[in-house]
Amino acid sequence: MWPYYLIFLLAACFALAAPPDAPMRGGGRVAFVFFAILLALMIGFRWEVGGDWSWDTRRMVRLGDADLTDYFSQADPGYAFLMWLGTKSGFNIWFVHLLAGGMFAYGLSRLCLTQVHPWLSIVVAIPYLVIVVAMGYDRQAVAIGFVMLAMVAIRNRSVPGFAASMALAILMHLTAFILMPVFLLGSRLDKRWAAIVASPFFIVGYYFSLQDSLQDKAQSAISGYIETGYSSSGAGVRVAMNALPAFLYFVFRSRLKFGDDECRFLDVLALIALAFVGLLYVSPSSTAVDRMGLYIIPIQLLVLGRLPLVFARTMADYKMVTAGVVVYSVAVMFVWLNFSVDAGDWVPYRLIDPDSLVGLSY
Repeated sequence: MWPYYLIFLLAACFALAAPPDAPMRGGGRVAFVFFAILLALMIGFRWEVGGDWSWDTRRMVRLGDADLTDYFSQADPGYAFLMWLGTKSGFNIWFVHLLAGGMFAYGLSRLCLTQVHPWLSIVVAIPYLVIVVAMGYDRQAVAIGFVMLAMVAIRNRSVPGFAASMALAILMHLTAFILMPVFLLGSRLDKRWAAIVASPFFIVGYYFSLQDSLQDKAQSAISGYIETGYSSSGAGVRVAMNALPAFLYFVFRSRLKFGDDECRFLDVLALIALAFVGLLYVSPSSTAVDRMGLYIIPIQLLVLGRLPLVFARTMADYKMVTAGVVVYSVAVMFVWLNFSVDAGDWVPYRLIDPDSLVGLSY
């Protein structure tokens, strides 16, 4: 598991040693971009790592040289297109993961660059959002990458950027659709223009999802999660990890120094994160709540990445609080990698064998 700790250590060193605004200029910006590329490569070139790795590989092997429409019938259209590209190119599953990892890393880095301490936000993201989600839940991870781009667009009041990002997120994983009302309620975007700009993306996505396939997926999700009452081990801890920054946000809202647009959005997001605590206890399936909670994870890097602003009065205080956030984050990573019942799918981290760069087999 040492590659996970090395990537975390690299980000932590920048967070502790570099000025908070270093990624905004010159060499600091270059270092930040190269780190994002490193994350994309680590996600893309992993081999037999992550909970969905076998799912993706088996499906691509089974579909083989089938038509694109056959791929659409087996997965959400955006990710199905990536899998189809992977098989048609003659490369392996790493090609799909590399494309998806690049999209995720781009969305994460863009969101972190809007924060006052981008490196600290990255540090908070690595233990769970990067290692567990981006390297484990491939289809939902790339959707979350586009969701983070939508968050940036909300901050910039960009209707086309928001509509395109959310449309691509939904094409990658249908469940991203649940965030549309959340984002529209929590933003000052012109709702009419957002609907007009987004409509072509959603129409095309719906058409290529073959309509019946969308209905089948919705029914499958209901029967798979709710009716059978599937449960996820550790779901309570993961919901609490979102609830903690949500609680801190409401307590220290004014001292976190978010802009008016960001506050409006975070008000809604934090309320949902807290509501998930109650929903976890009343829902017949903790797995359903757990998976929906993945889209709320960015609240962790947004709020915890700004904690030094709340408690620091001097630069020494700022460094101490930053170190505290780093320690909290590495503790999360240590506990998950060593004690999670599913950690065996992530540990050890393995790079792709050169002999497996071309062709598919399982």
